Amino acid sequence: MNLKKTPIHIHHIGSHFTSAMFPAASVLLTIFIFTGERSLERASFYCLLFGAAAAPFVYASGAYDWRTRFQARQTRIFDHKLFFGVIFVILSLIIIVSRVLWPDLMTENGSYKWVYLAMVYTATAVAGYLGHLGSKFI
Repeated sequence: MNLKKTPIHIHHIGSHFTSAMFPAASVLLTIFIFTGERSLERASFYCLLFGAAAAPFVYASGAYDWRTRFQARQTRIFDHKLFFGVIFVILSLIIIVSRVLWPDLMTENGSYKWVYLAMVYTATAVAGYLGHLGSKFI
């Protein structure tokens, strides 16, 4: 019996995890806005926390794959993945730091919660765009 050895692609696994956490957080935050149910906001934060924690490792594994599997070729897709990957990592870390430093951010009145929400939606869109670019290799 000859089984072809399947390589484990850490980047693919990690990117799917991160790409799932941010849309889930966006949906939970949106429902929280309409219902005021604090547990939804907290669940959203945990999704963001796990997704943001994985983001630097996903970026690093993607850069490693780019250098080893694709010989660091310069193409529009790779350039966009590298650039928007950095944007995603930075934005996700800003989101987490903001929420940790200001735990009641989403429950207080004011414009800061809308800025926070816009950052979450933007990070979700960037994650979607990165996933779209990644799908072009499949």
